[in-house]
Amino acid sequence: MSRQPEGTRLSRIGCWSAAIGLLLIAASAGHRLGFLASWQIAFGALALAGLSMLTALITSGLGLLRSRGSAGNASRAATWLAFFVALAITGFNASRLATMGGPPIHDITTDINDPPAFVAAIPLREAAGATNPSMYFPDESAALQAEAYPDISTIVLDTPAPAAFESAKNAARAMGWEIIATVPEEGRIEATATTPWIGFKDDVVIRVAASGLQSQVDVRSKSRVGKGDAGLNAKRIRAFRDRLTSG
Repeated sequence: MSRQPEGTRLSRIGCWSAAIGLLLIAASAGHRLGFLASWQIAFGALALAGLSMLTALITSGLGLLRSRGSAGNASRAATWLAFFVALAITGFNASRLATMGGPPIHDITTDINDPPAFVAAIPLREAAGATNPSMYFPDESAALQAEAYPDISTIVLDTPAPAAFESAKNAARAMGWEIIATVPEEGRIEATATTPWIGFKDDVVIRVAASGLQSQVDVRSKSRVGKGDAGLNAKRIRAFRDRLTSG
């Protein structure tokens, strides 16, 4: 039996690893699309996809290196494609990990002393089996938030409360959130935000209050599951604040 050219086996492993990684990435979207009930499985699939892509990057790269770019008896085009796809996805994952962080909390608000309270979101969280209760726990979150996100505070608008309420509602819709309640007489807006890929559900409540000729807008964003949120709720509130104040 003749010996295969250098790099053939590694190139083939790289191609298969990249293909498996792409399938796992596609499968991880199943929770958002509704055919994968468990978010844990979806998250696990995404984590395995990252490992598979890292394997593809290393093995396809070594295969091409040993074969001087020919991939041996493996498909040259498929091996180069696997290498560049794995490089792009691994680089994207690395950049995301570098920007993720934050303390182990999942409930962020612009007012840690008197956070807006959920009302309409409570039955939705219960029906979804949320593991994080809807109430705010200052002993767990307030000090950690103040240290990690000192810039998150009450938003002050130079408009009366009714106009600020409409602006806040429009900003929430522009964020792509699903509005579940608007109560103008209470200045309360509630919404559900869905993360882009896996489809985690987080709940948001906005409180608009008059302050003389100005308005004070407080926001609270809380994850339904997970001890920490990798800084996502803080980023969401900042994005809402920037959209609201730039409009």
